[in-house]
Amino acid sequence: MNLPGGYITALDVDAIVNAANESLLGRDGTIHHAADPEFLAECLTLVGCPTGAAKIPQGYRLKARHIIHTVSPI
Repeated sequence: MNLPGGYITALDVDAIVNAANESLLGRDGTIHHAADPEFLAECLTLVGCPTGAAKIPQGYRLKARHIIHTVSPI
C-alpha cells in the first residue's frame, strides 16, 4: 500500500496503530508532531501503558480519528 505523502499520519481512517513505549511519549515523535500539542497533553493524562495493553487517544490534527498505542514485549 502506498501511503499518501508516504506517512501513516496522512491516512484518513478511523484509527492508526502506533508501536509505543510504556511512556506513550513516542520513539521518533512523528505522530506527536503531526497530531498537535493537545495530543501530547492527552497522552500524559493516560499515565503510560503497560506491555500487552493499549490506550486510544484522539487523533487531533491527524485525519485518523484515533491513535491506538500498544506496547509489545521486548
